[in-house]
Amino acid sequence: MHTSLACGKWSTIGCLNHHTQLFIGDVVSVTFYDMQGELVSLSFDYKITSLEQGEPHAWPRLVAEHINVHVPLVSAGKMTEQGLIVAYRNNEIFALQSSGICKAHVDFHCIAKCDERVVKNLDTYDYVYPENCENYNAGTKVLQPKTGHVYQCRPWPFNEFCRTNDDNKSMFEPGVGQSWAMAWQQI
Repeated sequence: MHTSLACGKWSTIGCLNHHTQLFIGDVVSVTFYDMQGELVSLSFDYKITSLEQGEPHAWPRLVAEHINVHVPLVSAGKMTEQGLIVAYRNNEIFALQSSGICKAHVDFHCIAKCDERVVKNLDTYDYVYPENCENYNAGTKVLQPKTGHVYQCRPWPFNEFCRTNDDNKSMFEPGVGQSWAMAWQQI
């Protein structure tokens, strides 16, 4: 377990903030990306092998621990006053900025209780908020690490509020700002 994020600047690239019940045989796929595309050598599948592992409070912790042990330049957990800890819920995924890793995507492949259909995580997004906030436009989707939800920038003229600056950053912050719903729609 990491006690802090040391040795450089770290960025949030995704999160394990899902309340999905998984069953024996289900798989959590974590895919990492840089600006050129998928990083196959870092991406992995985590197979659920017991009912306890599939609990919504258990598998996010187990996947975060797997990331911390097996994926270089990436850490997962919850930032606290004591440093980075692996929690039972709301674990964020961080990458060392100098690594070039810019996104982590989590998918669920449910085979046990899902009638053998593949269930994809609906949380596909373009950026982790507030990354590249000056480029947000109508239709831009962002993952808000504070809520674990994905928000889409509303069409013109409301998309102007999606681009953050010092004056409106907290007011229109997706999911948490006082007037966030003027600029964003939760997906």
